[in-house]
Amino acid sequence: MSSFTTSLRLHHRYVLRERIGRGGMSEVWRADDEVLGRPVAVKALAGELAADPQLRATIRREARAAARLSHPHVTQVYDYGEASLAGGVVVPYLVMELVDGRNLADRLHAGPLPWPEAVRMAGQVADALAAAHRIGVVHRDVKPGNVMLTGTGAKVLDFGIAALAGPHHPVAGQTGELLMGTPAYFAPERLRSGPPDPASDVYALGALLYRALTGRAPLPVQTWEDALDVHARRTPVPPPRVPGLPAAVADLVLACLDADPARRPTAGRLASRFGAVPPVEPPTDVRPAAGIPAGRATHPPTLVDRSARVAPSPAPGATRPVPVSPARRRADRPVAVFVAAGLALIVGLVAALTLGDLGDRPTTAGPAGPATPTVSAPASTPRSSAPPAPTTAAPAPSVTGRPVQVSLPQLAAQFVGLLARARETGEIDQKTVEKLRDDLVDLSRSRPKDRDKRLEDLREQVVEAVEDEGLSPAVAAQLDALLDRVDTGSRGGRDD
Repeated sequence: MSSFTTSLRLHHRYVLRERIGRGGMSEVWRADDEVLGRPVAVKALAGELAADPQLRATIRREARAAARLSHPHVTQVYDYGEASLAGGVVVPYLVMELVDGRNLADRLHAGPLPWPEAVRMAGQVADALAAAHRIGVVHRDVKPGNVMLTGTGAKVLDFGIAALAGPHHPVAGQTGELLMGTPAYFAPERLRSGPPDPASDVYALGALLYRALTGRAPLPVQTWEDALDVHARRTPVPPPRVPGLPAAVADLVLACLDADPARRPTAGRLASRFGAVPPVEPPTDVRPAAGIPAGRATHPPTLVDRSARVAPSPAPGATRPVPVSPARRRADRPVAVFVAAGLALIVGLVAALTLGDLGDRPTTAGPAGPATPTVSAPASTPRSSAPPAPTTAAPAPSVTGRPVQVSLPQLAAQFVGLLARARETGEIDQKTVEKLRDDLVDLSRSRPKDRDKRLEDLREQVVEAVEDEGLSPAVAAQLDALLDRVDTGSRGGRDD
């Protein structure tokens, strides 16, 4: 039976109005914050769990960590408290952002999502997880029930009060720690003792996306016993078969579900890759936020506003808005400064790459000429009349056909053109330019057997640059698509 009642006032501030959700371990109330004058959600631990002091300490620790997150795709935690009720009962509760939307689990009862919508949603969840992982927070219970679909995109719930498996978990009590999670989304390494690992969130996101795409879980897991069985036998995950789904997306889903956590992509890389997939039809639940970071317009004023790092790619033929980078916001430099920087970049890179070993084959790429109009434009040229992207820029991976591969010399010319234009438009900062330049030179001068690793280093630098807000997601998607097409001469294809 619930310890809370309608009109109960918590800490002389939060007045409960109605219960809007209830599970086996918690209940959620709509409430009014009478100090700040806004509606909030109050989530309280229910039943005998509230009497466990160890559990209360765990939730308090989780709440502190979750409160450090301020992201457009994370439900913000505002406050934590413990209510002393009649009979000496102490009930811990969280005060959170009240989200208006539809639960993903409820939406999936009607069937799978269209694949562009599912991928877009997964990219937003991945971006939220990447933000959490950067500050050392692991969610530990990513599942459809903890994702809300709103008018401004997906919102991840329960960073501060994930579901507790308690004594029902098959290894609970053996490790002396409280284990959190849901069997179907539980990474195999979590069946062993050990600290929380961001890779386990990536596994859960892969399982969530698999279900959103196909309508079913990737493995036949409903109970903890099922989880122990399929992971012990290393049951293979069948590829998601969805009409029109790009092969690259299907490969990423399987990579997320790899039994080896070290082989899974990072959440930041997933956010970048999923954000580069062009939609082919409008979504039904999650609306793309073109040019405006999702959640910015509707966040309560107490939140720290942060730009979303992944924006949906425009439909074919549409005009992509040019993101304003942190570098542009920090200083309003004249266009001539960007032009000079772009010219210096091209001269330095071309010289370095010409002196280095660019491969075993003769150069077949055309000159890096398409970038020349960009760097020689008059300083008075209005920004709106900037020349189009270099013709050597690589498109996003083809959905219906295999992309044409490029050699290392071709990579150098096209990569340089993209960086020069991005520097002029303020979509990359100088520090990121230098990092990417150095990695590109290292790749060009490396021995054939080392090129795959150097290529992956360059790819990781692109992902990290987006996470550090030194590079726009739009340019990152172009660079990543170009790197997907590179033939290093040491392999036949790419293994994600």
